[in-house]
Amino acid sequence: MKSRYEALNDILEGMQKDNPGLDAVAIVTSDGMPVASLMKEADELKVSAMAATLQGVAEQVIKELRGGNMAYLAVKSDKGTLLIKSLSRDFVLVMLISAESKLGYALWQAESAMERLSKVLSP
Repeated sequence: MKSRYEALNDILEGMQKDNPGLDAVAIVTSDGMPVASLMKEADELKVSAMAATLQGVAEQVIKELRGGNMAYLAVKSDKGTLLIKSLSRDFVLVMLISAESKLGYALWQAESAMERLSKVLSP
């Protein structure tokens, strides 16, 4: 039987296989600790902490503006798009997709992976 870590990595590897434009993907805790990740040259501790902070700040801004619940956060740069999506109260999915990739496909991919990831992450 696979460990949780192996099961999460299998899901992340499957996501990268299905989307060649998915440059990096990670699952982090909402307080910024890495759980599983596929990042080539990035410091996963730094990225995890910063992604969780971004997600938390975005949620607070939305609450302050009475904008409902955050579905996802997207930050576009000239080289790609950072996508941050809450998996649950405790976990966040972080994706970096290349500029050539379709944002809609990455969002669909995140939604479809959520159920599988949630099953592995639930106690």
